[in-house]
Amino acid sequence: MVRLVSFEAAVEERVRFIEETPRAEIVERTIARLEAGEDPRDLIAAAALAVSRSCELPADHHGGPIHPVAGIHAVMGLTARLADAAGNFPVLQCVALANKHTNLPSMGPAAMVAFDDLKMDVDGERALKRLAAAIHDHEPRLAERAVTVACAKASRGQILETLLPEAIKRNSLDDHYFLYCIYAMRALDAIGWEYAPILLRPAVRYLSRHHSFDAYGEFTREMVEEGIVFYDRHHELEALVAAYGLTPQRVPQKTGPHEEAAITALADEIGRTKIIADLPEAIARAMGNGLSLEGTIEGISIGGGRIFLRSHSNNPFDVHIHTGAAARRYLIGFEEVSFTNKVMSLLGWPWTYEVRYLDATLSWDWQEGHGALEEASAPALLEAIETCVLGIEGYDVTRLEVGINELVAKDGVREAVRLAESYVRAGYDPQALFALTGRLVCREDASEMHAYKLQQAAYEEYRACRAPHNWVHAVSAVKQVAVAAPTGPHRVWPEIAQRLAA
Repeated sequence: MVRLVSFEAAVEERVRFIEETPRAEIVERTIARLEAGEDPRDLIAAAALAVSRSCELPADHHGGPIHPVAGIHAVMGLTARLADAAGNFPVLQCVALANKHTNLPSMGPAAMVAFDDLKMDVDGERALKRLAAAIHDHEPRLAERAVTVACAKASRGQILETLLPEAIKRNSLDDHYFLYCIYAMRALDAIGWEYAPILLRPAVRYLSRHHSFDAYGEFTREMVEEGIVFYDRHHELEALVAAYGLTPQRVPQKTGPHEEAAITALADEIGRTKIIADLPEAIARAMGNGLSLEGTIEGISIGGGRIFLRSHSNNPFDVHIHTGAAARRYLIGFEEVSFTNKVMSLLGWPWTYEVRYLDATLSWDWQEGHGALEEASAPALLEAIETCVLGIEGYDVTRLEVGINELVAKDGVREAVRLAESYVRAGYDPQALFALTGRLVCREDASEMHAYKLQQAAYEEYRACRAPHNWVHAVSAVKQVAVAAPTGPHRVWPEIAQRLAA
């Protein structure tokens, strides 16, 4: 007799609410629950569980549980940071997206079977070996079974270490192999590790299946074939480790004030690059000269932020520079993750498809301080940024005449960047700026929470990176919301605004 995954009564009721509520009623009924005093964090957790147990994985990486789950960490962060009623905006968008995915015929409803016949009389090492073998051999169903056992027998760091070799190598084919694993774990940090088998089963199924090289979906044949070339060049990254003598003795974990010059030099080299895929050697060289793992990710983060500001892209999905940096910062914090996987993740950052393709967009001749405004008060600049963003003409991502990667940002986006740079250079409160971008990004319905993820990653990277360079992340948050907030279709946001105003 087949038994489906279920939860204890209170959680099951919330999950079923998200799965079974008609799409036309989900916003109104979620608002009612919040107004009745329901903890928004419980609804966010229910959204993650619903979309994981009741959605099928798509042929590519859009749809299903991938982005809704990867966005949970950001939704929790935004909910905590936004004040008053605005804190419910990301909750409503998160619940509505999970409800949409579980009700679209292309994704759901699906059913997650409970495993009642697992062999649990194994130790953690054996469970992890089974998981690694299933992923390597492209056996998704066995990987689901193995990760369920591993969740009971091993630590989260040990599980992450087991997923990383394949996730890092496949990063050049599609960075979601890497990012889905990392952000599923960050989602579990937020909602509770007791739900690890539910959220990680789709993640390891995605990681262990064969890449759909024939069903290109949104990707062109050229994009897929280019990714295969980088995948086949993975040995070149391994060779850099040997060439620059990258060992734990030479590359420490922790950073410190003594690394400021080296971090600045790496950030400068990354930020001015013309060919992103050429950067692994610069990163290896910096570590070979003794730059720590933490210092290296800081240089990547700051330099990547500068690349983002140079890009004219108007693609609301272009968030992977920031989310990729935040993901790597997260994994290098695990003692149980090997030095090799930490280093390989850093070296592989420039080969991430959704980072390296930005070469063709680096047409903005950005320079620090270029075009800064005369003196203006903080409230005046915040108001000007909001007016500028809301005045940008939007577009419908489902009705494009050119590829989404070919979209060029409008002049209003550059104006918003100029205003934001003036704000941070004046030394005004960055928290107020992030609060503004967090509130504005909740208008965005179209990118499956990509926009939320950049906002949280930029906020975290601003706090993690040292001054005076960290301001690029605050400006990046403004640039991205200027791209994302006007995009459509806007189905959820107008209803949220209308019902909360009533």
